[in-house]
Amino acid sequence: MVLKPAKLMEERMKEMLIRDKAGVGEGFSAALSGDVGRVLGDYFELVSRPAVKVARGEDGAYEVTVTARASAVKRFRTTEELPSPVIPS
Repeated sequence: MVLKPAKLMEERMKEMLIRDKAGVGEGFSAALSGDVGRVLGDYFELVSRPAVKVARGEDGAYEVTVTARASAVKRFRTTEELPSPVIPS
């Protein structure tokens, strides 16, 4: 679906107003997306950078939504899966 220029401008303005209301700027969003991407990258093979949306409700609480696509879950062993050390008596 191709957006008409007027509709595209409306969507951009709406996004700017939402960001302004939430008190979240471009730099904050970019930094948060990068940080979340690094953490998720420890657990998943990410296909692309995660999308992060921050909105502020009427009650003043923030709602943070993260959407990410991954091609696989990374396999790794945790210390819980390792055998217990043998302690000499």
